[in-house]
Amino acid sequence: MFGKIKDWIGPTTLTTGLSDPDARSVRITGTVQFFMFVIPTLLAVPIYFTEPPETHLYSYANYFLLLLLLGISRYLLIKRWLIAAPVLTLVAMNYQFASLTLAQADDPAPLGFLITGILPFLMIPRPQAITRWILVIAPTCLFLATQYYYRVFGGSAIFGPPRWIVPADYLMPPLVLVSIFFTLIIYQFVKAVNTAEDRLSHEHAQSEKLLLNILPGEVANELKMEGTSKPRHYTSATVCFTDFEGFTNIAESMGPDELVTELDRCFSYFDSLMDRYNLEKLKTIGDSYMFAGGIPGSNPVHAVDCVMAALEIQAFMNQMKEIKASQNLPYWQLRLGIHSGDLVAGVIGEKKFAYDVWGDTVNTASRCESSGVTGKINISGATYELVKDFFACEYRGAVAAKHKGNIEMYFVHGLLPDLHRSQEPRVPNAEFEKRYATLGVNREPSGGHIP
Repeated sequence: MFGKIKDWIGPTTLTTGLSDPDARSVRITGTVQFFMFVIPTLLAVPIYFTEPPETHLYSYANYFLLLLLLGISRYLLIKRWLIAAPVLTLVAMNYQFASLTLAQADDPAPLGFLITGILPFLMIPRPQAITRWILVIAPTCLFLATQYYYRVFGGSAIFGPPRWIVPADYLMPPLVLVSIFFTLIIYQFVKAVNTAEDRLSHEHAQSEKLLLNILPGEVANELKMEGTSKPRHYTSATVCFTDFEGFTNIAESMGPDELVTELDRCFSYFDSLMDRYNLEKLKTIGDSYMFAGGIPGSNPVHAVDCVMAALEIQAFMNQMKEIKASQNLPYWQLRLGIHSGDLVAGVIGEKKFAYDVWGDTVNTASRCESSGVTGKINISGATYELVKDFFACEYRGAVAAKHKGNIEMYFVHGLLPDLHRSQEPRVPNAEFEKRYATLGVNREPSGGHIP
C-alpha cells in the first residue's frame, strides 16, 4: 500500500520511456504538486479558528485558486507536457507565497520564494535553460523585494503594517549574498549530478553497443533481465561458411599489420551486409567467416537472404581480385558454402560467452564450403529447394562430403533473368520484391522454441 501511495505521489507510471533526467523531473513535479495540495489543505481548518475573520475570505479564495492551478498542472503532467506542467506548478507556488506575503507583512511566506528559486533546477528539463533561469531569478528577486518593502521601507500589507523594520545597510547585503550563494550552491550541485548522469549514460551506451556487437539484441536483453539465456531450437534456418583459398600461403608473404588490415577490410564489408539482409554474424575463425539467417528472430526468407548476401560477398571479392591483379599483387579468393535445416542456437558458458549454433545443419554447411570451388557459391539441395524460384543454379550432382556421405549440391550463378534489373544482373527488380514478399507471407514461420 505504501509503495502504491509513493508511486501516486511521485507518478512513476508516467515515467515509462523517459530519459532519467525527464523521469526525475516528472517525479519531483508530482511530489511538489502533492505537498502543495496537502499542506494548505491541512492548514485550512486552523486558519478559520486562528486568523482574524476579515482574512477568511481572502485566504480561502486564494486556497481554491491554488487548487485549480495545481489541478491543471497535474493534468498537464499526466499528458506528459514536461515543460508546461512544472512551469504551472511553480507559478502556482509563487502565487500562493505572493498572496500570503501581500496579506500579512510579518508572514514567513516570503521564505517560500527561496524554495521556488531552487526547484526549477530540479523540475525544468535541462534544454529549457532560459525558462529555468527565469523561474530561478524571479522568485529570488521577489524575496529580496518583499524584505526591502516590509523590513526596510516599512510598507503596509493588506491587513496591516510590519511590526519591525531595520536599516537597509544592515539587512539587505547579507540577504542578497545569501540568496546568490544559496542559488549558486544548488546550481553547482545539480550541474555535478547532470555531468555524472551524462557520463554514466555515455558509458552505458558504449556498453550496450559493445554488448550488441557480441550478442543479438533479444539475447542480450534476456541475459540482462534474467542472468541467463536459454538455447532455442529452430526448425528452419540457414548457415553460411566462407573460407579463403590458399590463405596460409599468401599470409606467409605478408606482414602482420598488412595481414590483419586485409582481413579487417574483408570482414568489415561482410559485417555491413548482416543488417542489410537481416542476418546474424556468428563468428570468425582465422580466415573463416560464419553467419546465419532465420535466427534469433523468425524469418521465413532466411535462405534467400543468405544467398543474396553471398552474392554480394562474391562480387566484393571479385572486385578486390581485379584491383590486386592490376597491381600485380597477390589476392585472396573465397569459397562459400550454404545449407538449410534445423539447429539449436544460444549462449553457453560464463566467461567470454558468444552466441553460437549447433546441429547437423552447421556441420553440413561447413562441408558445403569445403566441398565447393574457389570463387563459387555452393549450396545444398535443401537450400536449393528454398531459393530455386529466385536464383539461377547449376546442379553439381551428389558430391561426396567428409563424414557426411553424398550431398546434393548446386552452384548459384545469380538472380534469375526475370528477377533483376536490365543491365544490372545483381540488382533485384520489382518482380523479385513481389515474389520475396509473397514467400514471406505464405511460408510457415521458422520460430525458435526452447528444447
